[in-house]
Amino acid sequence: MRYLPLLLLLPFYLTLSLPPASAAEPTNVLERRRPIAFWSQAEYLIQQQLNLIQRINKALASPDLNRVKGAQGQLFVQERRVKQFLESQYPIPEFLCRNGQEDTTIATELDASQRKVYCALYSSTGQLQPIDAELEHRLPMLVGLRKPELLQSARTSPFNRQETIIPRFSPVPDFPDPEPPVIGIPAKRPLAGYEPPFQPAIAPSEEVSAVLSAARKPLLAVLDIFPPSAQIIDSAEATRIADRGDYDLWAIDVQKHAKFLALPGTGISRILPAESYRLDPNQLRNRAQPTVAERFPFVPLLKNNNDYVPRFTLEVADGKFRIPMPGMDYGFLMNLGDLPLDELEINRQNTDILSSEQAKLFLNYQPPNRLEALQAEQRRFLTTKIGAGFIPSLTTPASNQTPVVLKNTYLLRLVQFQLPEEVITGEPISRSDRRYLNLILDTPSSDVLVAFRPVQQRFDGSYIVIWRVLDQFPEPQIVDLHRYVELD
Repeated sequence: MRYLPLLLLLPFYLTLSLPPASAAEPTNVLERRRPIAFWSQAEYLIQQQLNLIQRINKALASPDLNRVKGAQGQLFVQERRVKQFLESQYPIPEFLCRNGQEDTTIATELDASQRKVYCALYSSTGQLQPIDAELEHRLPMLVGLRKPELLQSARTSPFNRQETIIPRFSPVPDFPDPEPPVIGIPAKRPLAGYEPPFQPAIAPSEEVSAVLSAARKPLLAVLDIFPPSAQIIDSAEATRIADRGDYDLWAIDVQKHAKFLALPGTGISRILPAESYRLDPNQLRNRAQPTVAERFPFVPLLKNNNDYVPRFTLEVADGKFRIPMPGMDYGFLMNLGDLPLDELEINRQNTDILSSEQAKLFLNYQPPNRLEALQAEQRRFLTTKIGAGFIPSLTTPASNQTPVVLKNTYLLRLVQFQLPEEVITGEPISRSDRRYLNLILDTPSSDVLVAFRPVQQRFDGSYIVIWRVLDQFPEPQIVDLHRYVELD
């Protein structure tokens, strides 16, 4: 009996002697039990989700096998990140987000704004579920198009034992396209009988595009809900802005020259390096995707009511301004020196700053009206030679290229034609379409005199130029196009 008091006090002693449960657990367990900061995690996941959707968009339009594999792997990782986050905030997302909308009748620790973000992530992730099968279906189509490049993370890995895939075609000789092109007569090729292989054409299905658009929509709808400190960027819009920054004018360019641009017949352009328009035949690409020239065409010089407009066709190559010569287009230019562009007046009554030969060429020149003679004119201004066999050879007072000098004014004359496709490609005209032969061979054209001035050079070698249309000549005609079409 003498030990009875001790037995009665034993439970209290054990309670005091045992450490609390929180003290007995390791630190990392406590960290896992702490509630996750909702806004920082949600901001990260929504940004990653937008990046993923943009990456999938690019992968589905790319012939690169690794891009598709990379998008597929990121989709797998992102789905599990989002699932873990959602379940950490509310264990059953299906109850809280019914039909993509938050159920306000369910009691949770999330406030109204957090519920909207929570359900936006849940809805977007659900929309992306069919994409994995689409990416998996795309992989066999891309196998063998080229030797795949290893992903960045795998290039230095000693465990990478991936065998290279033999490409379907050997490296393509990088011969430039003939310029000016030859139309209507046989022309030699750099390699006899050689035809470069077609690049693949890949068009993502409309259903997949609709799925990706639906997955972006709930994410963009909740961006305004986030705290002001959040910095979420729409990846698709950022890509478009970056693309315009690489090839188009910036807003500040227009603002700097607003006073000059208020004058009639004026404009501003960014003159890109010629390499921007050339496509490397050894670089696999999707030929269904628009090229730089298609995304950022040369700016119009005049406003016309019809579809055809003359354009400010100019590029930079080897430190020179050069006029490209597609089809039957050609032109010539010269440097006038440091003359103010807004006060420049050059016409048949005002030729003081031009020599007699220059005035005759720029103001009185008349393009020929036959196709063969036009092609000869193209070569004349390309080579600056009037004819062969002259010793010394006679040269023209201007050519299609001249060195670039900042803050100098240039005089440019452009002759342009919109040739029918049947003339360019040699596609025969069917018997049923012969009645429309005059309409088919209709060739809109233009002949304009322009002065321009480079005012800034960009780091990529492009130039910002302001220009002004000085005169417009009668539209040149081609009277013998019917000789260069084939009738079926």
